[in-house]
Formats: sequence, structure tokens, C-alpha cells
Amino acid sequence: MLIKRVVPTILVGILFLVLYANKAYAQWVPSEKMLSKAELSVQKQFNIDYSKSAIDLNPNYYELTTNDSIIGYMCLQQAPSKHDMFDFLAIYSSDMKLLKLQILAYRENYGGEIANKRWLKQFLTRPTEKVQAISGATISVESMKMVVSSLSQKMKNWYQVHHITSK
Repeated sequence: MLIKRVVPTILVGILFLVLYANKAYAQWVPSEKMLSKAELSVQKQFNIDYSKSAIDLNPNYYELTTNDSIIGYMCLQQAPSKHDMFDFLAIYSSDMKLLKLQILAYRENYGGEIANKRWLKQFLTRPTEKVQAISGATISVESMKMVVSSLSQKMKNWYQVHHITSK
């Protein structure tokens, strides 16, 4: 009797892994529209012409240079909301100080208040755990806090390794 219930459950689990494992671990590729929107924000942030090249940490993270000098880093990232993912841009200075966050696409009916520029500026001046909540956007706020904190730590670690090895 137990085997009749366990075997189908195992088969469904295996089928799920076979069908969706690639999707779950696939690298997100931002659309051209998303990339253009991000590049426009970077242009406004630095107000100079720049070139970008992907860094080895993630193909959606870029080193920004002008005249062979690093001016900063641009990261395109996704974070989970209640039912979907939202896309955002993080811009870092050449010494890994977070300069700007921008929501590029938010796909939920509720919680879009996290795209508010004033709310996003909190990440630039406060520790992540001190960023204020938004009523009705709890899941997106907590997700954003967690992903930005993780991203910033990854970028700082990458910078330390890259900076030390390039000297």
C-alpha cells in the first residue's frame, strides 16, 4: 500500500526535475529594452561616454570604463515578488559604493511602490536592515532588501579579489 503512494510521488518529482531543472538554473538574460533602459540610467548617473564589459562574476554585471579608467559597475538583477520576478539595476562606484537602484520592470498588480525613487534612495544611506517597509509591498520589500544585500556583498568580494590580484 505504501509503495503505491510513494512511487507515483517520486515519479512526479523526477518528471518535475527533468522538465524544469534547466529553467530553474538558467541564467536570466535581460531584454534589449531592459538593457537600453539601464544604459540610459548609467549615462545619466555618470554624464560621460563610457564602454561596458561583462565581469567574470555574472554575465549581467558590467565594468564601466572611460579612457581606460574604471568609473563604476552596473548590475542587472532579478528578485522575486509574490508571484513573479522583478528586474532592477544597481550602479556601483569604482570603489563599490552603491550609487543608484532602479526598478526596471515590476510585473505584479500590488507592491509596485518599491519603484519609488525616494524609497530606493534609502539603500544608499542606510544599512539594508534599516530600510523602511511599505504597507502592501512586504514581500517585494523583503526580497529587495535580501537581494541588494547579497548583491552588494558579492560585488565587494569580487572587487577585493580582483583588486588584489590586479596589483
